[in-house]
Amino acid sequence: MNTLSRFLLTCLVFFNVLQGLAQNNKGRLQPGRLYEPGETLYAPRFGFIAKVPEGWEGMLPRETEVFLLMTTTSTYGEVFMFGREKGDLNSMRETWVKGFVLSETMRLKATDPAIADDMLMGEVVIEGEYINKAFKGFAVAKCNPSGPCITTLMVAPEQYYEAVKATVVQVMKNSSFEPPSTASPYAKFDWNEFLSNKVLVTYGFEQGGSKESEIHLCADGTFSADIKKTGFMKNQNPEYRGRSAGKWTVTGSGPSATIQFTFSGKKSIPVLEAPLLIEDEKVLSNGERYFVGQSDKCK
Repeated sequence: MNTLSRFLLTCLVFFNVLQGLAQNNKGRLQPGRLYEPGETLYAPRFGFIAKVPEGWEGMLPRETEVFLLMTTTSTYGEVFMFGREKGDLNSMRETWVKGFVLSETMRLKATDPAIADDMLMGEVVIEGEYINKAFKGFAVAKCNPSGPCITTLMVAPEQYYEAVKATVVQVMKNSSFEPPSTASPYAKFDWNEFLSNKVLVTYGFEQGGSKESEIHLCADGTFSADIKKTGFMKNQNPEYRGRSAGKWTVTGSGPSATIQFTFSGKKSIPVLEAPLLIEDEKVLSNGERYFVGQSDKCK
């Protein structure tokens, strides 16, 4: 990602809210996962439905609320999709013409944006220091009759501008809306599917500190763990700590569940049950955050 694109992504996170854009087939998708051509993007909060175009792939970078599309062909370009809770194309056009400040040294504005086919479109100019003049921008906005609006902003070198612009216009033209929904994205969360073949890790100081505990949960119902002084076993029997293995199960659906560990070779140690909670893309147990990744120990 070039410097200008990184800057735009950072700024857009502060200017817009797009919670729940990464939804696929009405089901919750995980930040950081790569979405391939043809996959459906569904944003229930905005009622927005679109597809990843051919020759592109997309992702919702962790800790952001802006969906990013990147080309997979020799044509270079990047596309940022973000939303706003309420708006209309006429008022958005006025804002685009006036422009708005991204930072103390940068300003974003559109040149002669026009409304056609229920979409607001226009070339975007970024004014300020340290701007790569070889890159050009274009934006398209579309609004749900119920109120929310989606904006797609593209950035590409001048030689690829027309090709990327055509893709963006087509994606937005083929997108659709349904009534927005504020239902929890975790209302029917499948914990067993989510945890199978995953590793749960805690760190002393979040991701910047030392690894405290690591639990591998395999789809065949077995687990292996290396537990230190924190995590599920916090304030529990000290014999739970250290290296262990056995069977795991999880019960419950929705944002909360209970995970159960049965230890092999440790008959004197009782079965351990621990609560699980997912909120704001974070998995918690007893108030402690667990980072979830693909296990390299499950076959």
